[in-house]
Amino acid sequence: MKNYLAVDIGNSGLRIASLDLVNHSVAEPLRINWRHDVVGGQLQIRRDSDREDRFPPDDPAWLSLIDDYLLTLNGPARWLVASVRHDAANQLEAHVAHRQQDHFQRVTHADVPLIANVEFPQRVGIDRLLAAWAATAATELRPLIVIQAGSAVTVDLVARGADGRDAFEGGAILPGVPMMLRLLGKAADLLPQIDADDLIDLPPLPGKNTEAAMTCGAASGLIGGVQHLVNRYREANGAATPVILSGGDGVRLLPYISQPLVAQSQLVLRGLLRLALELQLRGADGETAKLAGQ
Repeated sequence: MKNYLAVDIGNSGLRIASLDLVNHSVAEPLRINWRHDVVGGQLQIRRDSDREDRFPPDDPAWLSLIDDYLLTLNGPARWLVASVRHDAANQLEAHVAHRQQDHFQRVTHADVPLIANVEFPQRVGIDRLLAAWAATAATELRPLIVIQAGSAVTVDLVARGADGRDAFEGGAILPGVPMMLRLLGKAADLLPQIDADDLIDLPPLPGKNTEAAMTCGAASGLIGGVQHLVNRYREANGAATPVILSGGDGVRLLPYISQPLVAQSQLVLRGLLRLALELQLRGADGETAKLAGQ
């Protein structure tokens, strides 16, 4: 199979990138953002937003952006799709079915050679497992802390078991800055709704208006929460426990986390690259046979 495509479908959006198996690299991804709203305490899709660069996950309009991206490819492709949103994944799978020479594979826990040492292994998000697996390639030290800073922020631990295999040990999940601001604007009647896709630089204290106070509070809450979790992990596992940091807000967290620290972009897509390399080693005939039996 000449072309491999990695797709990371999350709660805030979708990333798709072609994989270079020769140079072991991930191309610059295309990002498609979802459109959300909070109604009656439940996170729902906002269909009346004036943001033209966002799409409801179940709206096929965003598939045209996928088609534009595919124009850069020559020949059929194998799709490796990690998803925590069934609606968007179903839309994409039905769309790819029209490309008869392509192969579409939803990546599952069984595809990731990482032990999930948690109470309910199958409930762990596939994105967290792939990110943890990719992070293990960044350092030989164990245990290690894996931080994915997106719409939700995960601070997880990977350790090495008695059998020498790496194990995902679980971790913590906290809301990212955009999620905090959305929920503040919806939960409090007099607070404004602030649309912030990224962690902004900390504004000066005290905030001189409501928006500044909210953004400073949200950003500080995220930074303080992540620092606290890293400190707790290091108290339990040693001060030299490394941190692998990724996600859209990862670069903004860099100044606030002490060494040892490695910034690694696109951990989920890098996990899919590792999977693609393993599949390639098994041989194209074996891949086709496996997919045909799914």
